[in-house]
Amino acid sequence: MAALSGVRVVELTHFLAGPYAGMVLADMGADVVKVEDPRYVDEARGMTPFDGRGQSYYFMALNWGKRSIALDLGDPAGREAVYDLVRSADVVLDNYRPGVLAKLGLDHAHLAAVNPRVLTCSLTGFGETGPYARRPGYDYTIQAMAGVMDLAGEPSGPPTKAGISYVDHGGGLAAALGICAGLLEVSRTGEGRHLDLGLVDVQYSMLTYLAAWNLNAGVQPVRVANSGHPSLVPAQNFRTKDGWLNVFVGNDHMWSRMVEVLGAESLRSPVYVTRAGRTAHAAVLLEQLQAVLLTDTSASWADRLSAAGVACGAVNTLDAALTDAHACARDLVTEQPVDGSTFRHTRGPVLALSEPDPRDPPVVGQHTADVLRELGYDDERIGRLTTRQ
Repeated sequence: MAALSGVRVVELTHFLAGPYAGMVLADMGADVVKVEDPRYVDEARGMTPFDGRGQSYYFMALNWGKRSIALDLGDPAGREAVYDLVRSADVVLDNYRPGVLAKLGLDHAHLAAVNPRVLTCSLTGFGETGPYARRPGYDYTIQAMAGVMDLAGEPSGPPTKAGISYVDHGGGLAAALGICAGLLEVSRTGEGRHLDLGLVDVQYSMLTYLAAWNLNAGVQPVRVANSGHPSLVPAQNFRTKDGWLNVFVGNDHMWSRMVEVLGAESLRSPVYVTRAGRTAHAAVLLEQLQAVLLTDTSASWADRLSAAGVACGAVNTLDAALTDAHACARDLVTEQPVDGSTFRHTRGPVLALSEPDPRDPPVVGQHTADVLRELGYDDERIGRLTTRQ
């Protein structure tokens, strides 16, 4: 059996952070039922590009493995169907702004009244308390306000966002982790509870050593050219004969191994042997190292340096990363048939617990009748609910 087999998650989410959390749970075996109001479907369904059926690849990438049920949440009959679904569920996950679900009667207080064991998790931008709680908060917003954008980019350039929506993805992972821990707690206590989780909470947690530097020593990290590390040298991107190479020398032994591979006499200076020496003479060292790395290709350097135990890698384009030999060997990209065509996507983050044959990304309401029948609804009642849409 899959790790989360038998766990039912009712998902009231849209766009990225919430759907990613649900996808992770589905990938580990949970029955994730995505509830969408047909008047206000997940806006991710409208994100380009689309497949031959008009389905959004953005949506599909975040919602494979789930089932979809369409219910009019403003209609008392539709809301009652959600309550019936919650009676059969272990978890309700949402990522709407605080107050939205309360207006619909779908907040924890209402849901716990129909299922006292239900675990609810609200993944919002700023959490449900504090002066920013009612503000809209997206990944970009949190990157900016948590100080992360100010740390990224070239020293003389503007603040820069990360290349992916890592705040949303990190928040989704934290939600999945919190839900798994919450389920254990419910199994011990027999009582459900609510998890108030803000994307900003997760981002502040991820500041770790940077926050410790600032809070305890007053250190304000500054940007380093070529995505350099603020305190390790060399640890940055370097130009090569055909592109860019990322090198991260984490200790003195690794530096010694790197020097042996490169063979440049200029790098054998005794002042470079220690971390402190490399930091003190960073400007000259980086210039000398850059000159050496320009003499060969990224792939060649990566092979030679990695074989010597030096952390490095080519700065890949996205298509190069997705076809990388290691990604292929680890099956990090998979494909599944969807309506006569093939949908290729990355896998869930915990490969050892991943479902081998996930459900296809659902179209709106694809499983409405199936799910309602599981709840004991007859065809007449199902028909009344679906004809109102």
